[in-house]
Amino acid sequence: MYFSHRQGVLTEASWGDLERTMSDFLAYPGTRQWWETRKHWHTGEFGQLVEKIIARNETPKLYSTYKLNEIATRKNEGKLD
Repeated sequence: MYFSHRQGVLTEASWGDLERTMSDFLAYPGTRQWWETRKHWHTGEFGQLVEKIIARNETPKLYSTYKLNEIATRKNEGKLD
């Protein structure tokens, strides 16, 4: 997708959607750990983009609407059906 965007095949708006999705996922430590062990699968150019996104150090919020902490607490207290 990245190179489709660079070649003008993927629109700027579509690329913006994809980059926001990448930013959401890359805000999580687990995704960053995965990237460290798999970045050799990708080109250096794409890797630089991912590293720039990671460097923004955004707060993880992808799953914030699901209130996962609340669900986990309820489950640990035996209150989740």
